[in-house]
Amino acid sequence: MIDVVRIDHISMAVRELEPQVELLERVFGFRCCGRLQQPGYVGAEFDIPGESGITWEVLAPDGPDSYLHRFLDGKNGPGLHHLALQINDMPQAIQHMESLGVEPWGYAPRGPRPAESDLLPTEASDEPHEDDDGVSVAYIHPRSGGAGFLFQLTEGAAWSPPEPFEGERSNSLGITRVSALGHAHHSRQQLGDWYEALFGFRTVHNSSNALSGPSFSSRLLETPRDQFGIEVMQPSHEDSFLQRFIDRRGSAIHHVMFQVGDIDSAIRTAERNGIRALGRQSGTSDRATWDEVFLAPEGTGGLLAGLFSWHETAPAPVPLVELEPQ
Repeated sequence: MIDVVRIDHISMAVRELEPQVELLERVFGFRCCGRLQQPGYVGAEFDIPGESGITWEVLAPDGPDSYLHRFLDGKNGPGLHHLALQINDMPQAIQHMESLGVEPWGYAPRGPRPAESDLLPTEASDEPHEDDDGVSVAYIHPRSGGAGFLFQLTEGAAWSPPEPFEGERSNSLGITRVSALGHAHHSRQQLGDWYEALFGFRTVHNSSNALSGPSFSSRLLETPRDQFGIEVMQPSHEDSFLQRFIDRRGSAIHHVMFQVGDIDSAIRTAERNGIRALGRQSGTSDRATWDEVFLAPEGTGGLLAGLFSWHETAPAPVPLVELEPQ
């Protein structure tokens, strides 16, 4: 397996940068920690409240000729663009990918930090490259082994070292951590095994339809340092909403789930900012109560964002047995 040190950042692509920066700061409670500019795109990086240990990245085209337009105009844009993983050994990672039939491709650096290239391999991008700071970068293409999503591998210092902080905006959603990425696929067994074999992620739970609902079943995998989970989602029948999603987009990231402190307050915040809340559900499991709701992508820059709260309940009292005197 690839020796993954940590998840470095989650990246999304949008058509206009500044409205998304304002939304993420004001509504999501993220904190902008830097700006990016490379040929093809402009961007911003954000710290996420809580202890997830990752950063959030937003990319936008820098003009009409930007390669990002191909993603934004495609079936999966706008929205989540790639997941970046910091690894220990790039040659070992390349060798392991090839042993599993995954075609690695690298990207030529531009300046001190490699730019996010278009999603089409070129003759010059079939080997990993190293930038001026000694950071080696390679990609797993969505259509060449990436199960419908772009994965970015970096060897060397973290590109986006996070700065943990507690949420400071009382009028934000109240996010406390990234909980999971939902990856839709026709087989949770196949994709879950892929994540385990390629990245060494560990399966921690397989749900039944009774827990996930009648439309899908899921398999939850743990990422390094328990930063967040990968939820592999499989449709349960042909009329499932998830099957319709896969029919339109193929295997792809379906949503990102954030944990919040107060689901009712988060819903009020979303609706106050013109973001529709969809499909609220609640239940009880393992002596805890949970609630979840989704935010419509047209209000979040193309991102289907789930909000999740989890509250432990007091354990049932242990009954006392009265003994009769002997």
